Amino acid sequence: MPKAMEVIDICPELLETVINTFNTEEEKEITQQIVKSFLDNGFPVKVKHYNQLFMKGIYRILCFIKKNAETVIINNKGMGHDGVSIQVRIDERSIFERLDNFSENIRKQILEAANCGYCSSKCEGKKYTFTYQGKEYTKCRFICNNFSFQNIETNDISNLIDIINNEILYNQTHTK
Repeated sequence: MPKAMEVIDICPELLETVINTFNTEEEKEITQQIVKSFLDNGFPVKVKHYNQLFMKGIYRILCFIKKNAETVIINNKGMGHDGVSIQVRIDERSIFERLDNFSENIRKQILEAANCGYCSSKCEGKKYTFTYQGKEYTKCRFICNNFSFQNIETNDISNLIDIINNEILYNQTHTK
């Protein structure tokens, strides 16, 4: 009997299989660029594939900087969203000081991300608190309730790649 899911190291053929499930060229392009950024920097990228009938065709691309903490999760469908969603854990907080540099779509999704609900003791001291245009925001640091980008448009791609590459650089210089 097959396992309910399996996690496999990414390879070009598997990446193509997953990308072929995407609806838009923007979703395909951003995914290829994210995977390339992680692989070019020597970080692992894995694919979680579900074998349950009701989850047929659902994949998650998991991009790691730290051994067991995903930095980026790309969901091809499901997970409460229509189309691709890209979840990003942001440790490098100066990004919040540059929100005006991002497309309206990316800025809006950061600002409208769920507020930290203090669901775990891990939140203490690690939640994101920042001020934008006079309003204070407190966001969750953990992937479970983190920044999830959807409906990616062409002008959003460079912004997301900038955020992710900034995250890679930050973690390369700030990890023990």
